[in-house]
Amino acid sequence: MGGGGDGSAESPGQEARCKTGYRTASAGSTFLVSTYTDNAVLAHCPKGQEGQGIYTLHLDDCTGRITKVATSELGPNPAFLIRHPTLPNIVYASTERINSEGEVVALELEHSGALTVLGKQSAGGKSTCYINITPDLQSMLVVNYWDAKLSVLPLDNAGRLGCSTNTYMQPGAKYVEENQPTREEHWKHRQRWPHSHCAVTEPYTQAYTFVTDLGQDKVFCYKVLHCGEENFNPTAEIQLPKGKGPRHLVFHPTVNCAYVVNELESTVTVLSVNLEGLRDMASDDCLCHTSLQEGAVLSEMQTLSTLPETFENSMAINEHGVWKAKSHSSEIRVHPAGLLLLVGNRGHDSIAVFSIDTARGGGLHLLQCHPSGGKTPRNFNFDNSGRFLVVGNQDSNNLTVYELDPIAGIQTQTDQIALPSPNYVYAVPV
Repeated sequence: MGGGGDGSAESPGQEARCKTGYRTASAGSTFLVSTYTDNAVLAHCPKGQEGQGIYTLHLDDCTGRITKVATSELGPNPAFLIRHPTLPNIVYASTERINSEGEVVALELEHSGALTVLGKQSAGGKSTCYINITPDLQSMLVVNYWDAKLSVLPLDNAGRLGCSTNTYMQPGAKYVEENQPTREEHWKHRQRWPHSHCAVTEPYTQAYTFVTDLGQDKVFCYKVLHCGEENFNPTAEIQLPKGKGPRHLVFHPTVNCAYVVNELESTVTVLSVNLEGLRDMASDDCLCHTSLQEGAVLSEMQTLSTLPETFENSMAINEHGVWKAKSHSSEIRVHPAGLLLLVGNRGHDSIAVFSIDTARGGGLHLLQCHPSGGKTPRNFNFDNSGRFLVVGNQDSNNLTVYELDPIAGIQTQTDQIALPSPNYVYAVPV
C-alpha cells in the first residue's frame, strides 16, 4: 500500500498488517448495531444501559479500530437487521416487544451513516426476532419468538413493505393468547409453549426454509413460501432430544451440513443435510415426522459443548428466582472462509471457536473459548474482509474487536468502545 490521501506515509508495521492474505476494502466495513431501548417490554431482562436505537460504525480493516459514525433513534428495541440483497441502501429491522405486536421497519442507509425510516408494517406477532428475505426478493418471512408466529410480508421492486399476506402460529402457541403469560413465567418455564427463533433458507437449492423452535426442541422444514400461496404448513418437522432449546441454525456454504446452537444446553449439533430426502418429502401431501436418524432430512453427526471441560455449567436459582444454568449459548456463525464456526456463551462470557473439517462432512473440533471482552456476548459478526470479529457484549455495554485468523481462530484485541446494550451486530455487505 502507498501513502494515505493526505500525503502521509503508513508505518512499516501498518503496511505489513494490511498486506495479508485477506481480501481488504479500502473503505473498510460499515457496521450497524441494534441496541435495546426499553427493557420493560422484552421477554428477557438485560442488565445493560438502554440505548437510543441503531448505531452506525466504521471498522478500519487495516488497523481493526472501530468508530461511531451516526446514531439513529428507533424503538422500541430494534433487533435483527438485514440489508436488501440488491438495493444496497435499504435495510430492514425488527422490533422486540411482548406487550403488542412487533414491527418490521424499512430504513434507508444514507451516505452519512444515518438511517431514515421509509415505512413499517406489523410483524404479525410478538418479540420479532428474525427476518428471511425469499430468494425471489418478492417477500420476507418474519419470525416472532413470543407467540411462535411466522408472517409473510410482500416486497415490491423498490423494497417497500406490504401488509402481511398470511400468518401461521405453531401448534401449541395458542397458550399465549389463552393464558397471557408474563415474562416471569417465561423465565421459569422456557419450554412451556413454542418459541420460533429463526428461519434460514438452505443454500443448495434455495427451495426450503428451516425454522428452529426453542420451546419444542424441533426444527421445521417449509417449502419457500411466496406471496399469495396459502399452504403455510411444514413439509417436515425434526425432533431434537428434549431440553436442548435450539436457537439459531446456519448452513455451511459448500458442505451439505447445518449447525444448530442449543441455547439451553450450551451445545452445538452438526447435522448432515439429505437433499434427496428433502425432495422426496416435498412430493408428499402429509407432514413428515422425523428424528435425527441416518437417512432423515437432517441427521445428527456430532454434538459438542460450547464450553470448556473445566467449566461447571450447573443449574442454580438466579436473582429472579429462576432455576437456570450459569451459561447459555447465543449466536452462531460460520466464518466466510468456511473453516471456522463461532458460538457465543452468555454467562461464561466467551466465544467458542470450532475448526470445521470440510473433508469429513463438516465435523467440528473445539479450538478455543476466547473471552468476549465483556459480559453477555449476545451477538457478534465478521467484517467484510473476514479478518476481524466484532462482539456485542450486552450487559457490559461495549463492543470488542478482535483480529481473526481463518484457521487458528481469535487472535489479539484491536479495539473496544462503549455502546449501550448491543443486541445485534451486522456488517453491511459490500
